[in-house]
Amino acid sequence: MIEATLTALLSSVCPQSYPVVVPKGKSAPFLTYTRVSTPRLRDFDGPIGTAKPRFQVDVYAADFDAARTLATSIRALLDGYRDEEIQDCALINEQDMSDLTSNPDLSRIMLEFRITHRE
Repeated sequence: MIEATLTALLSSVCPQSYPVVVPKGKSAPFLTYTRVSTPRLRDFDGPIGTAKPRFQVDVYAADFDAARTLATSIRALLDGYRDEEIQDCALINEQDMSDLTSNPDLSRIMLEFRITHRE
């Protein structure tokens, strides 16, 4: 499952990596990742077993420089990443965002990746 691989990769850079929502009581830095869409490739015979999901990774830190440093490390790891499961991982968007947590003192950077992989 691609989420398990993504969790392992993200956790190697940021141990506090969570799908969709950060558990209550966690302190920055942390990140969340969310599957935004999942187009699946087809040929004339039907599905070919390849998906190209788009994942949004939201990086949160106590200040902008810390968030930028963490986001840069994630981009360096994932953009162009390939292994036995992942055929390609491409950064398709990066954006400085406002904080949507209950603690508006955090800085946030959003990264979007398209990950091509076999299902």
